[in-house]
Amino acid sequence: MRVQIAAGELSAIIGDNEADGNQRAGYNGVQSLSSVHCPDNLFVPGIAGINLEHLLDGRDMSADELFFEPRRVPMSVEKLDEQTAILHQDATPTLGVQSLATFSIRLPHFIDIELRLVLREPSLTYDYLVAFYASYIDGPEDRAMHFQGRPREEPVGEAWQTLDSPRHNVKSTVASVDITPELPNRMRRDTLIYSYSDLAWTRPFFFGRRRDMVFALMFEEGHDVRFTHSPTGGGNGNPAWDFQWVLHEPEVDEEYVLRARAIYRPWISPVDIWREYQSWDPLLS
Repeated sequence: MRVQIAAGELSAIIGDNEADGNQRAGYNGVQSLSSVHCPDNLFVPGIAGINLEHLLDGRDMSADELFFEPRRVPMSVEKLDEQTAILHQDATPTLGVQSLATFSIRLPHFIDIELRLVLREPSLTYDYLVAFYASYIDGPEDRAMHFQGRPREEPVGEAWQTLDSPRHNVKSTVASVDITPELPNRMRRDTLIYSYSDLAWTRPFFFGRRRDMVFALMFEEGHDVRFTHSPTGGGNGNPAWDFQWVLHEPEVDEEYVLRARAIYRPWISPVDIWREYQSWDPLLS
């Protein structure tokens, strides 16, 4: 099922993970995002953005049915009003993770996103949970993600950095300067999640450019959020601008909430995105 929401400059289609016309099965979240300034879909047609792709705890998930389990477990989508939709998935069979995502378009060019996770059973192999959200970008001229940060080995400093991984699953993930990124795992398949960049972020936001537009994602402070890139995640010429939300020592039946804001607007400058981040209050969105 799919629903459309719109306000101001933006229109979006929010969908579950079932096939629907040209929409491929397994790709949930924001299946289309367009602006009055750029009417074609930002995301690869038939795929999606802010797509709940993986739920991981460090165990080996070499089999696709486990690795991509959120794509396969049924979801429900509901339109609350002209600007807001929610996407819900009951507890998954393997890890027992229940999820809820709320997408609210705000004037003039924002999508406020609230992600909620609940671990419904004591199932974790290691004492963490990774929720991985993928966004497949349709043919941008610049495939890279840009953010404020520094090389991880440098103790101080902040400047604009570029995450443009050389190939899929190689130096893919950037974590905060305040944490040690490596997570224990038994994974036998190559994956973006456990492939770490030499860079680290200092502010929880990133942006990428397509046509004359910019797409940015900014996150509430105080969370272990990681930026993840693939040059070919959506097919040749279609990079993936992804993020991970890592919960450390999550408690059973405890609800965890992450607030984020997406921006899709005409490109001005990196300073413009920096100002958008500085002016955003997640609790007032």
